[in-house]
Amino acid sequence: MILRRVIQHVKKQEWTAIWMDLVIVVVGVFIGIQVSNWNAARTDEVRAKAYLARIEGNLNTDLQAIQRREVFWRQVIDYGNSAIRYAETGELVDGSAWKTVLAFYQASQLWQWASNDTTYQELSNGGELGLIKDGSLRDALTQYYAEGTGDDLDYILSMQPEYRKIVRGLTPVVVSNQVWAKCWKLPNAYEQYLLDCESPMSEADAQIVLDNYLKDPSLLSELRFWNTNQDVAVKLIANNKSAVAAMLKRMEMATNK
Repeated sequence: MILRRVIQHVKKQEWTAIWMDLVIVVVGVFIGIQVSNWNAARTDEVRAKAYLARIEGNLNTDLQAIQRREVFWRQVIDYGNSAIRYAETGELVDGSAWKTVLAFYQASQLWQWASNDTTYQELSNGGELGLIKDGSLRDALTQYYAEGTGDDLDYILSMQPEYRKIVRGLTPVVVSNQVWAKCWKLPNAYEQYLLDCESPMSEADAQIVLDNYLKDPSLLSELRFWNTNQDVAVKLIANNKSAVAAMLKRMEMATNK
C-alpha cells in the first residue's frame, strides 16, 4: 500500500508527500527492529534468570553436601582416633572389644565429593555465558567453577587408602555384614550415616579380630596416614564451604541490584 502511494506521488511529482512516505517507511522499519531487539533482550533476560536460579540451586546443593560430609568425615576421624588409641595403649572403646572392632572398620569409610557444576557447564559449553550481563558476577562464577574443589582436596578424595584394603581384608565376613546391615545407613544418594550397632559376635571373638588387626605390620601406620588425610580434608572443605557461601551472597547482591 505504501509502495502504491509512493508511485502515485512520484507520477504527480508530489515531493513532500514522497518524503513523508519515506519517513513513514524508515520509522516503521526502525520501530520493527527495535521491537525485535527488545523481544530478544527480554527473552535473554528470562533465560539468564532461569540459569542463575539453577546455579543457585546447584550451590545450595553443594553447601548441603559439604555440611553432611563434614559430619561424616569427623565421625570417621573419631573412629580412627579410637582405633589408634587402642593400638597404642590397649584402651578399648567404652570397654568393649566389639566397639573397638567397629572403630577399626568405620575408620576405613569413604565419601567423596565434587562440586555440582552441571548448569555452569551447560552455559559455558553452549557459549551462553554472555547471557549473564553482570560482568563481575560472570567472572566470579567462572573463577569459582574453575577452582573446583581444589587440587589438594581432589587428591585426598581420589585416594583409595591402603588402610581400607588391609583392615577389610582382615575383617571376618560376619563383621562386615553386620556393619552394612546395621551400622551404616544410606537413606538416599545424598545422605550417609555411621551408626552404633549391636555385636554379631562374643567379646572373646571380637578380641581375636583385634589381635589379628594388630598382627599386620603396616595397618597402624596406614591408619595414621589415612586419619591424618581425613583431618586435612575436613579443614580444606571448610574453605569450599566459605567459597560457596560467598558465591551465594554474591548472587543475591547481583539479583537485588
